[in-house]
Amino acid sequence: MTSQPPGPQYPAPQQYPAPQYAVPPQYPTPARRTTSGLSITAFVLAFLVAPVGLVLGIVALIVDARRPDRTKGLSIAAVAVAIVMVVLAVALLAIWVVGSLIADVACGELANGCPNRGPFF
Repeated sequence: MTSQPPGPQYPAPQQYPAPQYAVPPQYPTPARRTTSGLSITAFVLAFLVAPVGLVLGIVALIVDARRPDRTKGLSIAAVAVAIVMVVLAVALLAIWVVGSLIADVACGELANGCPNRGPFF
């Protein structure tokens, strides 16, 4: 004879079916974007030789715009830095030329000229 243990009786466990979840849509993974070597070269040359960096930056920007796997940020930065460097060089050259002209006029008006004039003025 089997005896039942004392205490409350629980119903037998039931088997529930596994929940059927909706399958999430498979989104395409975006392509990994890279920086081109041409834009890196343009950025470096924008500091060293600004006109060359400007031309290479524009070329890199055009090439990178046509390729979806390339970033354009460094190309844009190379063009911007090169433009700033060219404008700065032109401004400094203009200041130097105007300063030399002013020094020439001032020395020409003096009786003895400017005997100890340096190489820049």
